[in-house]
Amino acid sequence: NTVWSITEDKTGNLWFGTSGGGVSRYDGKSFTNFTTAQGLANNTVLSITEDGHQLGTDGARMSEGGNLWFGTDGGGVSRYDGRQSSGGGMSGTVGKFTNFTTAQGLANNTVFSITEDKTGNLWFGTQGGGVSRYDGKSFTNFTTAQGLANNTVFSITEDKTGNLWFGTDGGGVSRYDGKSFTNFTTAQGLPDNTVTQVVITKEQNIAIGTNFGVGVLVSFTPKLRAENTKNNIPAQNNMNNQELKNYTPVIEIYNSNTGYPVKDVNAGQNCMFMDSKGIIWAGTGSDKTGLVRFDYAALNKNKMPPDVFIQSVKINNENICWYNLRPSPNGEGTGVRSDSTTTPPNITEEVTTLGRVLNDAERNTMYEKFRDIKFEGITKWYPLPENLILPYKHNSVSFDFAAIEPAKPYLVRYQYILEGYDSDWNPITNATTATFGNIYEGSYTFKLKAQSPFGVWSEPITYTFKVLPPWWRTWWMYSVYGIAAIALVVLIVWWNGRRLRAKAIELTEEVRKATVTIVEKNKIVEEQKKVVEEKNKDITDSINYAKRIQRAMLPYRKDIWAAFPQSFVLFKPKDIVSGDFYFFHKNNESVFIAVADCTGHGVPGAFMSMIGAGKLNEAVSLSSDTSEILSLLNKGIKTALKQSDSDESTRDGMDIALVSLKFKDESSESAANNSKLITQNFELNYAGANRPLWLIRNGQAEVEEIKATKTAIGGLTEDNQHFESHELKLQQGDTFYICTDGYADQFGGAEGKKLMTKKLKEMLLEIQSKTMKEQKQHLANFVENWKGNREQIDDILVIGVRI
Repeated sequence: NTVWSITEDKTGNLWFGTSGGGVSRYDGKSFTNFTTAQGLANNTVLSITEDGHQLGTDGARMSEGGNLWFGTDGGGVSRYDGRQSSGGGMSGTVGKFTNFTTAQGLANNTVFSITEDKTGNLWFGTQGGGVSRYDGKSFTNFTTAQGLANNTVFSITEDKTGNLWFGTDGGGVSRYDGKSFTNFTTAQGLPDNTVTQVVITKEQNIAIGTNFGVGVLVSFTPKLRAENTKNNIPAQNNMNNQELKNYTPVIEIYNSNTGYPVKDVNAGQNCMFMDSKGIIWAGTGSDKTGLVRFDYAALNKNKMPPDVFIQSVKINNENICWYNLRPSPNGEGTGVRSDSTTTPPNITEEVTTLGRVLNDAERNTMYEKFRDIKFEGITKWYPLPENLILPYKHNSVSFDFAAIEPAKPYLVRYQYILEGYDSDWNPITNATTATFGNIYEGSYTFKLKAQSPFGVWSEPITYTFKVLPPWWRTWWMYSVYGIAAIALVVLIVWWNGRRLRAKAIELTEEVRKATVTIVEKNKIVEEQKKVVEEKNKDITDSINYAKRIQRAMLPYRKDIWAAFPQSFVLFKPKDIVSGDFYFFHKNNESVFIAVADCTGHGVPGAFMSMIGAGKLNEAVSLSSDTSEILSLLNKGIKTALKQSDSDESTRDGMDIALVSLKFKDESSESAANNSKLITQNFELNYAGANRPLWLIRNGQAEVEEIKATKTAIGGLTEDNQHFESHELKLQQGDTFYICTDGYADQFGGAEGKKLMTKKLKEMLLEIQSKTMKEQKQHLANFVENWKGNREQIDDILVIGVRI
């Protein structure tokens, strides 16, 4: 017998959602009941809505209307297609229920409200799960995480601009503009935060039914402008929620506090309903007025804004008689005079402010307590100090204010801001006092506006005052701080000077005594210095001689240029002698060229380079295959350095890239003159130990990397290590590069980082249009600029050859 919801479908049938009895359809003559036995999700039906679709779920035409949706208590949502057979009548009724629960994506299985929006989406307000949007295929859920005011939604209404309004349990009302939510609560003027119903009125306002009466949102007014009502925008508008944050809602309140017999509005479908004449009917929780008829158009509203006044200014929450603070002509006590014909203004102020007349002792006490407060005059009617200047110790200010509203003054609401103290207007309030404590020094303006019982805002009134800084933050104290700091520095300097002068006398005597000893020691040091310099010269001469020997073992560059006219060798040792070396050899069949990076640099590296160059010469004389040459070189280094698996063996070795080139002429027939054309091709054979070959084909904008075998020559490498070789065919215009790691590992640049191999490859691509001589100069200049004032960390060796 408990009915939660009632809906009329497009065919004129009435549908009743009951508590425990399922749903009943009434065709004007009899009832037909549907329960879980027929497929309904749950026998308690909280909400019913008919959608705009004309076809059933299987494509068959339905009887005039669309699908019916039933929101249940715990069973989710049931969709009923409700088709009738061609015979008509109740006996021909066929239909099918399709149920949707959390398993299909619904936010919660208790559904209080259902609404279809203009685009055909269905919205379901649930208990605790927020709101779900169903587009016919899937559910999208919105909760407090997305900005919804509360996750229990009692009602959903779409306004004419397409915005959706959600009435929530404890969170107020949420407006959804299609992208975001903005929420309105008691802080913005609602009578209560439990919103059970949202209805669009005949006047296109938004009526909001709550647990404490009805609030009618009539418009929005700009927050920070003086011209309020003239720039108001309607309750239904096209502004997005971000733009609407600059406006304050204008909400009229209708409840028992405002003189209307509305206590609360019940939850449940259409418990607040607007009929065809624009009259709202609301079911309430009151025993005396269970049903309320609300004719909004018949209300007699006063459209004039209220007059608002500041009645008093309090300091440190104390009432002050400002006339008593005016100094007397001789500078002592108050300057108030009286005669026998008029009542002095201070007496009037004492009576209106304190309720009694003060005696002279009380007046003098007030004067002494607040005598350092400055002002220029006192306003009439309400005695307020003009151009008020407060010392920092009196930096707590309160304002008492009121508005003239003859009909219902208790319904007037206020909003205020203290510019310089608040960042935004304070929430709307019924209080008639505003207090601001611990105000920092500066100038401030108090702005106040009032709203009539019918939502009309007054123009803001203003009051400006100033707070002085405390004595320790005044300009003259900052001057004292500066003088004291300078004096302290001077004192410290003088004291240190006095101490240093005394210490200097002691040191002078010690120096005199030590001078004799130092002179004698200097003679010894000079002699030792000469010995060290001679030895350093001998060592340097030896290293320089070693440099000549090392350079002599390197191949002649003219031999390299004779074989490769378009080539360069960039060789920059870190020290006088180098651990890097390059190799060149030519026989009847092939030309060999290599770069090698031995362990270490300087003198140790130079020794290794000489051993390595000698062993490489031996290997090339025994074989012309690059893979076999590196294998012979590996065995030769390990034998020469007596390397084995014991811990006492040396681990020195080298990384190397070895290239051999064979020149091959190929002939082809020429159809034009019946002759033969000779084309020269080049066969390149490469093998490497940790050092790759880079190849740039003529006309291609990429670097092809031929990878090396990932192991070194000598050291821990096995005696029978195989080094993979690669066969490549080159044509004129192709360019290849081999190098050690010194160039790419150099630190430099603005951030002091390594140059890196990637940057070197990019540079080689950029300079392909240059000759090989120009490429060498470019690479040399770049690494010098990159290095800057930093130390070169390793030997640098780069060889480039263009075919």
